[in-house]
Amino acid sequence: MSPPASLRLATLGALALLAFLIPCLPRAAHADTHTTVSLTFDDGIKDQFTNARPLLQSHGMHGTFYIISGQTNLSGYMSKDDISALAADGDEIGGHTVDHPDLTTLSSDDVKREICNDRVTLLNWGFTAKNFAYPFGSANTSVEQAAAYCGYNSARTVGGVVSPGSCDGCGYAETIPPADPYYTQTPDSIQTSTSLAQMKGLVTQAEQHGGGWVQLVIHHVCDGCDNQYAVSPSELSDFLDWLAPRSAAGTVVKTVDQVIGGTLKPGVNGPPLNPPTSGNLVQNPSLESAVGSVPRCFQYGGYGTNTFAWTRSTDAHTGAYSQKLAVTAWTSGDRKLVTTQDANTCAPVATPGHTYTSSIWYKGSWAAGVEVKLTLYYRTTAGTWVYWTSGPAVPATTTWTSTPAFTSPPAPAGATGLSVGLSLAGTGTIYTDDYNVTDTANP
Repeated sequence: MSPPASLRLATLGALALLAFLIPCLPRAAHADTHTTVSLTFDDGIKDQFTNARPLLQSHGMHGTFYIISGQTNLSGYMSKDDISALAADGDEIGGHTVDHPDLTTLSSDDVKREICNDRVTLLNWGFTAKNFAYPFGSANTSVEQAAAYCGYNSARTVGGVVSPGSCDGCGYAETIPPADPYYTQTPDSIQTSTSLAQMKGLVTQAEQHGGGWVQLVIHHVCDGCDNQYAVSPSELSDFLDWLAPRSAAGTVVKTVDQVIGGTLKPGVNGPPLNPPTSGNLVQNPSLESAVGSVPRCFQYGGYGTNTFAWTRSTDAHTGAYSQKLAVTAWTSGDRKLVTTQDANTCAPVATPGHTYTSSIWYKGSWAAGVEVKLTLYYRTTAGTWVYWTSGPAVPATTTWTSTPAFTSPPAPAGATGLSVGLSLAGTGTIYTDDYNVTDTANP
C-alpha cells in the first residue's frame, strides 16, 4: 500500500502551543464603537467545507478561510473546487503559507518563499488573496515585513485579546483600524473545551468595553475529529443563531477584507531556490546539524496507526550522530525520517524527465514480514508533495549497511523537488545516517 500523499510534521502539535504565548499588549482606545465579528477558519480543512459552509449559508454570513496551498487536494483538506465554491458563496480566501511552518524558525528568504509563493498560487488559481494568517500565530518583525512585501494588506496572529483563562490585562478586542495591520490580534483559538457561553463571551466582552474587532480563530468543525482545536457543528450553529440578531444592536459579521479594505496587490514571487544541482543533493546528509532532536533539512514522517519514538543517537555511521526510530506497536502505516518536504532551500531540486539514484545507510532489527523500503516523494508546481515510488525491501542487519542504490523512474512533468526516506512498516528499530540522492544526469 502506498503511503498517503502528505507527511505530517511531528512538531506541529508542540508548535501549536505558541498560539498561547503571544505577548499581550495594551490596546489603544477603539476608533469604532461598534463590534465587528470575523469568522476565520485556518488550514483549509475539509470538515470546514462540509460542516461550516452550510451553517454560514443558512445564516447569511461569510467567513475568511486561510488556505495552506501545499495541502490543497490532499486527504483531509479542501480541493481547489471546494475553495472555488466558498469564493463563489462570497467567502474570503486568504493565505496561510505553502507548508505551514513556524515562520520565525526560517531564514528571511525561506519566509518569503512560504508567504509569497503561497499567495502567487492562490492568485493564479483565481482567488483574491488580500489577507494572511501566520501559522501557529507565530511572527516577528521580519516575518511581518515579509507579509507586507508579498502583497498582503494584513496578517493575523493568534492571541492578545482577553480569553477564558488567559491574557488578563489584554484588550477586549482588536481596534478598527488595527494598530498594526500585520499583527492583528485575536482571542485564543476555539477548542473542544471552549463552551458556547465562552464563545458568546468573546463577543459580549467587546460590546461591553467600547466595541472593536473580534476575530474568532476556528480549525476543525466536527464531532470528535480533533482532540483539541475543534468546535462541533451544533455548537457553531447555536452560536451563529445567537450572533445573527445582534446586528440590530450594531454587532455585525464581516470578512477580514471587509474590515481591512485596500486594493488587491500584484503577486510577488519568493526568491529563487539555489540548492545543490550536482553531486549529493541532500543537505546535512550525515545528520550532524539539528534543531533540538530533528536534523536540519529533515522531518519526522509517517502515517497510520502505530506507536513510535525518535532519538538522536550517537551510534553513527559517520560523524557524531544518526537517527534512531523505534516502533513498538503497529496496526497500519509506517514511520520514517525524510528529507524536508517544504517549498524552501532544503528540498533537493527535481527536473522533469531526470532520474535520481538514492541510498541511505542503516542498521536495525524487525520481524520477518516487516517491510523496510526507500520511499520517494516529489513536489508539484503548486507546492503539494505526493508519493512517487519505492525501492525494494531491505533486510535487517546489526551492522551499518547501505541500501542498494535505487534509481527512480523519470521525474514526472511538473516535479520541482524530491524527498526520500527509509520507511519502517511494522514493529522494529532502525538507525539511519548518510542520506544520498544524485541526479543521474549530473552525478
